[in-house]
Amino acid sequence: MNTVEPPFTRPIIIRWLFGLLLGAVYVLGVIIPLFDHDSAHHALIGMHMFLTGDYVSLIDRGKDYLDKPHLLFWLSALGDSLFGVGTLAYKVPSLILAIPGVYATYRLGKRLYSAQVGRNAALILVTSFAYILSLNDVRMDALLLSFIITATWLLYEFSLTQGIWWLITGSLALALAFSTKGMSGVFVPVLAVGSQVLYSRNWAFLRSFRWLWVLGLFFLFSSPVIYSYYLQFDLHPEKVIRGTRGHSGVAFILFYQNIERMEGTNWGSASGNDPLFFFHTLLWALLPWSLLAYWAVFKKSFLLGQQRFTYAPGREILTLTTIVVMFTLLSISNFKLPHYLNILFPFFALLIAAQLQTVSLRYEQQGLLIAQKFVAVAMIVVSLMLTRYIFPIQNGLVTAMAFAALFLMIREWVTAGPWLEKLMGISVAVGIFANLLMNGNFYPQVQHYLGGLQVAAKVKELNIAPQDIRLFNWESNTLNYYTEHFYKTIKANQLKNSGEIWLAGPEESMNRALDSLSVETGKSYLFYHFRTTRLNALFLSPKTRQATCERIRLVQINPSAPGISRQTE
Repeated sequence: MNTVEPPFTRPIIIRWLFGLLLGAVYVLGVIIPLFDHDSAHHALIGMHMFLTGDYVSLIDRGKDYLDKPHLLFWLSALGDSLFGVGTLAYKVPSLILAIPGVYATYRLGKRLYSAQVGRNAALILVTSFAYILSLNDVRMDALLLSFIITATWLLYEFSLTQGIWWLITGSLALALAFSTKGMSGVFVPVLAVGSQVLYSRNWAFLRSFRWLWVLGLFFLFSSPVIYSYYLQFDLHPEKVIRGTRGHSGVAFILFYQNIERMEGTNWGSASGNDPLFFFHTLLWALLPWSLLAYWAVFKKSFLLGQQRFTYAPGREILTLTTIVVMFTLLSISNFKLPHYLNILFPFFALLIAAQLQTVSLRYEQQGLLIAQKFVAVAMIVVSLMLTRYIFPIQNGLVTAMAFAALFLMIREWVTAGPWLEKLMGISVAVGIFANLLMNGNFYPQVQHYLGGLQVAAKVKELNIAPQDIRLFNWESNTLNYYTEHFYKTIKANQLKNSGEIWLAGPEESMNRALDSLSVETGKSYLFYHFRTTRLNALFLSPKTRQATCERIRLVQINPSAPGISRQTE
């Protein structure tokens, strides 16, 4: 039974400060340069579309790309045409299209429970660490999450009202989820809405067969993607994809893509032997709400067990079913990556917000509040360690905003008020504080160790024509993207007679080749490179950071000018 909290209103200046600082988190994230894996890789496919005008074919550095569908790449190409090739062109479309997902989370919470549950769920979602990260390191997941929860809300409304507006918009959202990452984008909303329809015994909706219209509209709205796969692959069975011929793009995206991921076929077995991978991933990915997520799942499961899964008006099973089924499927998969959890964040947010609303016992309220205070203190300590010892903060504005967020957290901590408002206020404030420091200081400094990004900046600074550069034993998505060029590679036996060019690649192997061939060189520049999506303790330690990095060299080769010795600037 829901408890009624006494009225509680924060001063308008405090509410504005919360909103402005949260907005700053996302603005800081959207201007951070792309990571080499996978965001710059995806941006390159979109850039190929933009530069060639071929919006049907998925081409990955000259090769046919048979993996993820077209939508993110189309949006990237659209961004390139609107803003010019660059960070904003790739990230802004995803940021804009994340907004419907937040709104849908609110509306679904309002429909299932109350407006307050909807508001709290939306706040939980937008202050979760990995959700914020997904709009910094943009892949498919931010779009997929948004379209999945939007389709879930709209189709649930359709199941209740059978209105044509809900039918059309829900089918469109379902098609957009499919166009982002295949059938997984369809399965989750169908699972969520279907479980609630069965639980609530909405037999009238099932007997009406109006839900069949969803199937027809889904294929209609998905037809651009399906037809593009047909044109690129089904009409060309001679194409070699991952060593084999005769691929059907249509069959792949409709049936095989997610099966291959689950089995690890063609992709390896990342974390495949760890059945608890997502249990401990959730612990950091959903911060500062992760402890509440475990609690909410347990409490909801216990409550449903007590009720023997019997339905009564106001009860829902949609959130728990989606979380449990998808968590299980992801956990038994042979291919696991942390961001696969993101699609469940709106459902976790709704479940947490709803279960918090039902807490009436004083000891449970105080226990939850103490748990969130512990999480807040831990996040502050870790954030300060990162900005004091790992990457000392360098931006005065970011420092000021972080202090403002810390002020908000302390204010929420000491101000008298309803326990739930205090819990939400402290958690939201510490989420803003930590992510301001991550997006405003940590990640910008981490990206200084992205070799391709630094080489691209030097190429622009020296005004080197991209066609005069060759890559040696190296490839870099960020170098390609930020110089708007797809570079050719060169082998060691071609260096001597290459003519005057610039060479980019690992210093050790490059020096060995140049020395063995006595190739004369001109100006040379060194850059430290690390795969910044896979940070480790050696890289994070300032003492061992440079030794952990690979050294990338950009060197001018000029065989026609004898007597020029190698020099490093």
